[in-house]
Amino acid sequence: MPLPPNNSGGRAFVSAAVAVLSLGLAGLSSGQVMNAKLPEPAKKIEGNASWYPVPPKSRTKQRAGNGELTAATNKFPLGSKVRVTHLGNKKSLVVRIIDRGAYKHGTVIDLSKEAAEQLDMLREGSARVQLEAVPDDKAPASKTKATPW
Repeated sequence: MPLPPNNSGGRAFVSAAVAVLSLGLAGLSSGQVMNAKLPEPAKKIEGNASWYPVPPKSRTKQRAGNGELTAATNKFPLGSKVRVTHLGNKKSLVVRIIDRGAYKHGTVIDLSKEAAEQLDMLREGSARVQLEAVPDDKAPASKTKATPW
């Protein structure tokens, strides 16, 4: 069915959609809309950990730097630090999340080989672990005091 020559039906639909959307946000100030709370990252998680070998010239090693232990997970923000505790032997260490991963069902984190070695899970290949967020040394940019203009 062809549209009317002046397309007034399309404009009426767009106008109605804008009105409905603006009514939904009418009770909120622009500051409230801009400062809407995002979901908090996970604090503690239990699940399986696996490990992966990192090639010597990998960009992963460059991203980590300073000999820092690294891991990949979808449960914590990139750049965050996470304490990983092997529930079988109670060994723990802190890793920095530098990549997304752990796509296998039940696996919550993929550790670098070096991290898996320190947790004594190389032979097993995977282990039951607990992940816990660790506060970073630096305050996030939004929490620092900015110089007023």
